[in-house]
Amino acid sequence: MVGFLVLGVLVAGPASAAVPRGRFGVGDSIMLSASGELGDYGFGTNAEVGRRFSAGVRVVKRLATHGKLPRNVVVHLGTNGPVDPDDCEALSGHAAKRQVYLVNVRVPRDWEDDVNATLRACARDHARVHHLNWWKKSGRHLDEWIASDGYHLTAEGQGGYAAWIDDRVDAVVKALRDAR
Repeated sequence: MVGFLVLGVLVAGPASAAVPRGRFGVGDSIMLSASGELGDYGFGTNAEVGRRFSAGVRVVKRLATHGKLPRNVVVHLGTNGPVDPDDCEALSGHAAKRQVYLVNVRVPRDWEDDVNATLRACARDHARVHHLNWWKKSGRHLDEWIASDGYHLTAEGQGGYAAWIDDRVDAVVKALRDAR
């Protein structure tokens, strides 16, 4: 706890400006199904069936406000509807001082292209936001990783998804370390 000494009494102050180490994912049913596998790679997760992007922004804001949002934040949302570019802006602001990894979507719905374009633009516009192309990666493994509905993960896909996210986050962290 950060605090101030006032008349001999410790009074709680604002949370530390230090960002906790670690890796965390915010997502919907896609991430939820692979939360155990992500945990094997050291990721904490907060994922819910049907979650929309705006709800994920609130999760990030709450954790950041309380000093509990780690340095590396993976967000995989957009499966359940369009993403408002303003929500991407808000997410980037709430996650200040952190690396954010926006995982695009593979979902056979009319909003897929728009969601992926919004996520790509958000990453392009913010130095600490990175675009992870799940649509492309999963397309190479459709028969093994993607269920018959065209977007949920098979058991094999859960492992592939988690390993891929781990690899992508590690690659960015290494590149940032090497650039120092």
